[in-house]
Amino acid sequence: MTAKTKKGEGVDETLAKVVAHPLRIEALSILSERAASPKELGAALNTPVGNVSYHVRELERIGMIELVEEKARRGAVEHFYRAIRRPALDNGEWEGLSLAEREVISAWIVKLMLTDAVKALRAGTFDSRGDRHLSRTEALVDERGWEELIEIQEEALRSILAAQARCAKRLAKANGAETINVVTGLSCFELPPRPSSD
Repeated sequence: MTAKTKKGEGVDETLAKVVAHPLRIEALSILSERAASPKELGAALNTPVGNVSYHVRELERIGMIELVEEKARRGAVEHFYRAIRRPALDNGEWEGLSLAEREVISAWIVKLMLTDAVKALRAGTFDSRGDRHLSRTEALVDERGWEELIEIQEEALRSILAAQARCAKRLAKANGAETINVVTGLSCFELPPRPSSD
């Protein structure tokens, strides 16, 4: 899948423009969670609304966000935006992308994850729960081992999405139930070769 935007740009070109400025990553992270206006984004990011408005216009121009609401505010109109939901790429679609397209998408996701982690660390929520999970495991594997690790990651993702769907059903029935805002991340990628011990 080449995932063209409404302006006809490809995935690599579009996402390169997103990751071009950290403010766009931060704004897109917020707009992936909820609708917000440039004024609200400016307050959340402690950035002048003029700066935020420019990057919001760029995100809209390249088809990453859309206008969802307009509200009259003291003789002016406040515009509210939300990230456009993108379909996940299955393995065949991912493999069909060029290396450059995959690298840009990966850089975007890593930056979003780092933004989320920094936000949680600054807010003191990252380690507020004693049962939170964080791990890093480096290993030497053969091709069969690589395939096993990928299958483990894919099964974990399927389980996470199933749990998310069950939560959505419970929350729909329990009006006003307390919610926990979380992010999960999975990764398995090849590192450069280890330096020779010679």
